[in-house]
Amino acid sequence: MNDRDQLLASLNAGRGELLAVVEGVTDEQAGVKPASGDWSVLEIVEHVAIGEKMLWRLLKTRSVAVEEEMSRNREAVLYERLAARGKRVEAPEFVRPTGRYASLGEAVVAFLDARERTVKWLESCDFDLRRRAVEHPLAGTVSAYEFILIMAAHPARHARQIQEGRGQ
Repeated sequence: MNDRDQLLASLNAGRGELLAVVEGVTDEQAGVKPASGDWSVLEIVEHVAIGEKMLWRLLKTRSVAVEEEMSRNREAVLYERLAARGKRVEAPEFVRPTGRYASLGEAVVAFLDARERTVKWLESCDFDLRRRAVEHPLAGTVSAYEFILIMAAHPARHARQIQEGRGQ
């Protein structure tokens, strides 16, 4: 499997984890905040959808060429480490949920539309992703390859948050 295929598989895996965990969740259930006071399912999916849109824009418009290939050292563990939720991360203000979507279905569609844009961009981009640098809002400077792995892991991370909140 080549690099692009691996990234596409990671993007699909992250999408699949999120879709699986929200399957069958009613709008009423999606609006309930867990006892811990964390985000509701609807708020989490809203955050993931907004995050995907924002990250795609950064990837598309702010990646810059670098002379040498960026390190591959973190790539092998990046997806699983980020998806695992081992460390709590405070979301930046601009991707926090604000009630943008009236239903879980709307939020899911927004995420799927944004993820499809990411996939199409990846399928058509014609440069070496390891020879592009992108500034991630939390991770700092990463290769475009790592940036996409972060994007792939984001919905998986929040799928696991939903599972935690629902006691699964």
